[in-house]
Amino acid sequence: MNIKKALTIAGSDPCAGAGIQADLRTFTQLNVYGMTVLTAVTVQNTRGVKEIIPLPASSVRKQLKTLLSDIKIDALKTGMLLTKENILSVEDVVKKYKIKKFVSDPIIESSTGVELLKKDAVLLLKKRLFPLAMIITPNINEAVILTGIKIKDENDIRLAAKMLYEMGPKYVLIKGGHLTGDANDFLYDGKHFKIFKGKRVKAVKLHGTGCVFSSAITAYLAKGFVVEEAVREAKRFINNAIKKSAAIGKGRRVLWQHGI
Repeated sequence: MNIKKALTIAGSDPCAGAGIQADLRTFTQLNVYGMTVLTAVTVQNTRGVKEIIPLPASSVRKQLKTLLSDIKIDALKTGMLLTKENILSVEDVVKKYKIKKFVSDPIIESSTGVELLKKDAVLLLKKRLFPLAMIITPNINEAVILTGIKIKDENDIRLAAKMLYEMGPKYVLIKGGHLTGDANDFLYDGKHFKIFKGKRVKAVKLHGTGCVFSSAITAYLAKGFVVEEAVREAKRFINNAIKKSAAIGKGRRVLWQHGI
């Protein structure tokens, strides 16, 4: 049996709306065997992040070395990396194991404004990981931090995508969920833009949409889809998941993909 395998390097979310728990759930839904390397434990619920407890950088490196010395993966995604040391560890393994299907989801801060990537690590992320990535998947707020462009409309998204492309990834996907209007996403390959449309669910605040979207893209890449097809199918997947979002606590709703 040819089992497709994907690895997520990210933090833990106890309420499972985001982080490695959401990634694993998405991999499973898409019939991909999921594995994890943990970077940090978060103390959070649906109302927000209360504390971040980082794992030692040596532990992250050992997890990666031990896992990848044994198992050949089909695709890799990174979520919350938190520190410079973790970025360097990811760079090392992507190069050593010649991982081509690498999705970099640049998690910089939570939806409630908690820092998830140290300020001194942002530049390193751009210089060391973006050039190795098949696709990067920032949301609007992350694209603003990464480029310095104040994004207010579609024209600004296009400018930001072009600037991000110059940092080295093969594709840039800017997720437009934080703009007003429809929740459209913009894929740029250095020459052309492809827009993936999505209807906004009004008056509903969600938790973990970015994690689920990027992990769905990773799963489809692991299964052999080319980038544009992977993004299209992941967009369809997340649109359905948003429609089935559930209020499991007193804060933001989580995506619930059961039965998709």
